[in-house]
Amino acid sequence: MKLKEMTKIKVRNPVALSPLLHKGGVHETEKPQAVHRRNRKTSKQHLRKTDWQAE
Repeated sequence: MKLKEMTKIKVRNPVALSPLLHKGGVHETEKPQAVHRRNRKTSKQHLRKTDWQAE
């Protein structure tokens, strides 16, 4: 299965981060599918690192 190319997050305007404008923080949220894919990947890596024969 081919994965789609990730879209790049836009760079914030540094002026918009001014505390006087009450702005800042993460600009875009991640897609639920991307979060799910990352969680699955970390779970699989953890299972691969487990030494099943030592138990």
